[in-house]
Amino acid sequence: MTSVVLVPAGWRTAFRRHERTIATCWIIAVVLGLGALAVTPIRVRLLNGLQAVVDHWDDRWSRRLAYGESLYRSGDYAAAAAYLERLDAEFPARTVRHGRDKQREWLLTLLGRSYVAMAKKGKAMKTFARLVAFDSLNYRNHYEQAQAAEKLLSGWALAPEARDAYAQVLVLAPYHLPSVRGVIAYSSEKGEPLPVIAAYEKYLDAFFIQRVQVRLGDSSFTITVPVDGYAHDIPLPLAAPKGWSGKLTLRPGGFAIALDSVVLTPAVTVGVAQRRSEVTVPVTPLIMEGVAPGPQGAVVPQGYESTLSVTIPPQPAGIEQVRLRLRLFKPVDGKMWETVQVAYHNLLDAAGRDRATARTVPFASDVAADSVLLRQPWAREGEEFIVDDRGN
Repeated sequence: MTSVVLVPAGWRTAFRRHERTIATCWIIAVVLGLGALAVTPIRVRLLNGLQAVVDHWDDRWSRRLAYGESLYRSGDYAAAAAYLERLDAEFPARTVRHGRDKQREWLLTLLGRSYVAMAKKGKAMKTFARLVAFDSLNYRNHYEQAQAAEKLLSGWALAPEARDAYAQVLVLAPYHLPSVRGVIAYSSEKGEPLPVIAAYEKYLDAFFIQRVQVRLGDSSFTITVPVDGYAHDIPLPLAAPKGWSGKLTLRPGGFAIALDSVVLTPAVTVGVAQRRSEVTVPVTPLIMEGVAPGPQGAVVPQGYESTLSVTIPPQPAGIEQVRLRLRLFKPVDGKMWETVQVAYHNLLDAAGRDRATARTVPFASDVAADSVLLRQPWAREGEEFIVDDRGN
């Protein structure tokens, strides 16, 4: 005998029973929606509201990352590591092509730093290896790896892993002073003066340009100057009317600078067949704001906005052009410079030491020297999250 199983009518039966009513309601809803979208104020408000909802939902990753950072900043490294581990497993950015790739790098940085603070060597180095693998072209990632290796793997001398990571930073950013300091420290601690000198001279010769703002009265112009300690002649299209006098002001953006000469080209005078001879303006005394005198005829700025000025006497014919001869010096801290001088001394290379000295203007401390690059606008351009090169 065959048994019969009774199945409840369920939602399908209910849908068929009210099919016309549901279809009518759907058509009315579509018509009302299209009608609302046809009215500009309503359409704008609806779409903006929808976009705000989507953005709020997508931005949950930023909020979660900010919370993990707050745990790290508070010093609760165990809680920070546990939270960031969970976030790491869920975070959507898996390649540098993702829109949140910089957030992924910052997440791994915070996680690795938390492990370092807890002295978890294996987890820390593994995390920074993942950070480097995620974006091997970002010098900051190699620097974080080097810092972790220096803190966790070094004994009486700098660990080779740290030195290798510092060297990789310099492949990507040869002007990065903290990494130069690391490479020099490694060779110095091993009593090897040749690599010390090679690393320092490579740093001095590394191509790097800086924008210097020059102002003549109410006119200003920004020039790009190689930062190598050598003198460069820079013509500027700055002009002034007849009889003008005032200040010529330079803002080097925190870099040590030496102003060797200022030469003015007088403007053409109507009815005079030949131009007047160029006018050389004395560069001393300097008017210094936020700078201190240094060696090699240079001044050392105390901040990004520091300036130096020279007084321009009255110019009867006016000014057509200004030509400057100046030198910019890469930032160097006094302690590292002493190490380099000792290396030259040990090799009895007085000539090499003198050449390097002519291109060197040390800052008072490593923090002061490092901050010259860190506070440059380009150093933070395009970076949603910035790793402070000076450490935690």
